Amino acid sequence: MYACKDLATGEAAIEELTGVKAEFGGAHPGAGTHNSLLSFGDERYLEIIAPDPNQTLVGNLGEELSSSGDGGRIHTWAAATDDLDHVAQLASEFGYRHRRIAMSRVRPDGAQLAWELLFIDGHPFGHCMPFFIDWQQSPHPSYDSPGGCRLESFTVSIDKLIETFRDFAVALHLEISIKMGSTAMMASINSPNGKVLLR
Repeated sequence: MYACKDLATGEAAIEELTGVKAEFGGAHPGAGTHNSLLSFGDERYLEIIAPDPNQTLVGNLGEELSSSGDGGRIHTWAAATDDLDHVAQLASEFGYRHRRIAMSRVRPDGAQLAWELLFIDGHPFGHCMPFFIDWQQSPHPSYDSPGGCRLESFTVSIDKLIETFRDFAVALHLEISIKMGSTAMMASINSPNGKVLLR
């Protein structure tokens, strides 16, 4: 999830970096955001997300993004699953809380998408902890978003309790690189512009 204060600016930054122009996805009613998407293939994709000026930005993600720094950056990341109950059980075993939220949006072609999210709470890893998404019966965004890029690797750097974070990631079979360091996330992408790094 690449977050920015303005969607068009975020699209332009990603196009300059990768050589691929993302396509508008739609708005997230109630969340105060809208997005554009770029496919990595293999059921992976980049979401460019920004505050939606047509929504009220109070107490939601749109408000959070509108008050963040001017530059775009990786805000967090998501892992797909078809078993949120299993994720919730593992979170409890690690001593974390969780919350589930039903989401939906309408694509520009009028198609209705619906999915469910699970967020992990009560941990010290900030946005480096992924949220989890079950796409249910909706088509995966990577199928029809603009292609040309591939995700080579995704690296999470954390400055505390790295073994705990790694154990949780291994239990969930998350395909990421984890290292000790200043809290950060980085994606290595093969693109028409060559290999590029997104932070």
